Amino acid sequence: MTPRQAESGPRPILPTERINVRRQLELLDIVVSLGGPEMLPVTLSAAGAGLAVGEATVQSAQGFMRQNDLLCPSRGMLSATPEGFRLSELRRTDSARARLYLRDLWRDAWFTRSTTKLLRGSPEEPAVVAQRLSRHLTKTAERGMHLVEWLDYALVVEADDDGRMRLVDAHAAPPPPAPETAPPAAAPFLATAEEISGLPDGQFFAVMQAYQTLLTSRTSSTPPTAPA
Repeated sequence: MTPRQAESGPRPILPTERINVRRQLELLDIVVSLGGPEMLPVTLSAAGAGLAVGEATVQSAQGFMRQNDLLCPSRGMLSATPEGFRLSELRRTDSARARLYLRDLWRDAWFTRSTTKLLRGSPEEPAVVAQRLSRHLTKTAERGMHLVEWLDYALVVEADDDGRMRLVDAHAAPPPPAPETAPPAAAPFLATAEEISGLPDGQFFAVMQAYQTLLTSRTSSTPPTAPA
């Protein structure tokens, strides 16, 4: 992207090249753990000690997460935003829901919009996506690649069979027929929460869409309760 295509306001910050996305997420988890439910500020040194990295690495990593609503600075310290706290909590209990939550949180982010436009026609190699997104923002290739990793974690993109990146929604299975056109006994795929969370991304979205369609249809078809 070019600066003119970026969000108006501060220049977009790309993820750090010092640690990969898994470790960046662990940094968020550490800040949430040390800050507790009150989301108290945590020193850079304490966060770095928890991640076994130096303060400079924490400082480098926090920029992208701060600009994208996961962390906020507090006089040289870090604290989780409500959104970052929620993401970390979900990561401990349901990794699939955590990824969906981040997808919704970043739905209107500049990198989501740019990626959607870039991949709307056909898949691209990860390096091509990284280069296009980070153009004019950095000369460090790893930062663009880490942005692609974040997009993959947030279920915006995924790799196809050839290793190229494609939009997750581009091939999602359509939802089943609404209950009024299906046999009375029809029901969506049923499984335990663990089985659903373990599905590949495409199947997971198809199941979630099926549940959403069924619940919406049932809500709209339920007759109103007569007043007492």
